[in-house]
Amino acid sequence: MAFTEQQEALVKQSWEIMKLNIPELSLKFFSTILEIAPAAKGMFSFLKDSDQVPQNNPRLKAHAVKVFKMTCESAVQLREKGEVVVAENTLRNLGSVHLKKGVIDPHFGVVKEALLRTIKDAMGPQWSDEMGIAWGEAYDHLATAIKSEMKGEEKSAAADASRLNQEEAAESKPESSPMAFTEEQEALVKESWEIMKLDIPELSFKFFSTILEIAPAAKPMFSFLKDTDEVPQNNPKLKAHAVKVFKMTCESAVQLREKGEVVVAESSLKHLGSVHVKKGVIDPHFEVVKEALLRTIKEALGEKWSEKMGSAWGEAYDQLAAAIKAEMKKEVEVAAA
Repeated sequence: MAFTEQQEALVKQSWEIMKLNIPELSLKFFSTILEIAPAAKGMFSFLKDSDQVPQNNPRLKAHAVKVFKMTCESAVQLREKGEVVVAENTLRNLGSVHLKKGVIDPHFGVVKEALLRTIKDAMGPQWSDEMGIAWGEAYDHLATAIKSEMKGEEKSAAADASRLNQEEAAESKPESSPMAFTEEQEALVKESWEIMKLDIPELSFKFFSTILEIAPAAKPMFSFLKDTDEVPQNNPKLKAHAVKVFKMTCESAVQLREKGEVVVAESSLKHLGSVHVKKGVIDPHFEVVKEALLRTIKEALGEKWSEKMGSAWGEAYDQLAAAIKAEMKKEVEVAAA
């Protein structure tokens, strides 16, 4: 169904009314976002260090206006061209920023819901279901354009990383003789894990605190974190998840030493792939977990930490992540078929 002249008019006319009170509109919009998804706070630089939505913050107002204005422009484009066309440099910047912030599909849904609630509240008696549908459709098309660019950015980043890894590998070792995971590396991983698992509560707390320190936007991806303002201590689900990451990485080290590759049981791997796809996990998220893993190990081991130990854990984790990503790719291909 084409975007109608009436829908375009509903969006443009309501925006003309709403932009007369930008401060109130901005405050309502971001207050609603945090009401729906408190964990989204860390994704906005002008919110993450504040206990509440700051009034009259120029950056907050500018961001809110951009969302409303771009959605309004999308309505005009849908009416005139049948599609949303964002300037290439603007779209590339939007894709890059959203990817770096760890934005996934549910986040777009939150913003849409906040957008529609804000419009309904601002328009009062002039609000109608038809108006909501028009704004919703315009926003959906804008979000689709941004997500498409994010996908392109992700592929580009993955290609760059792959090329860099290949170049580094070529410089550091002979092409015909790939370096095997050594007995010493396996021992470093196993011995350090034996020490760390003596204090699982502290290990778990540190691990997830570090994840959120690196990437606050990752919070909603963990069911035991998304409804709390801080990392809960002694949470059994949190401990179980942390132990699984460390234990599977340790097992990967053993497999790399014995078989030269990581082999996860098919049912476990299929489950991991499915869960990670549903959560919208992408390459940068794996890197966040790796960084948190290594920082946690370094702090837990103290003087026993060494660069060799970090390299051993890092390589074991990379191979485990590669196995999960391969399964995720299969899941996506099956779903698309």
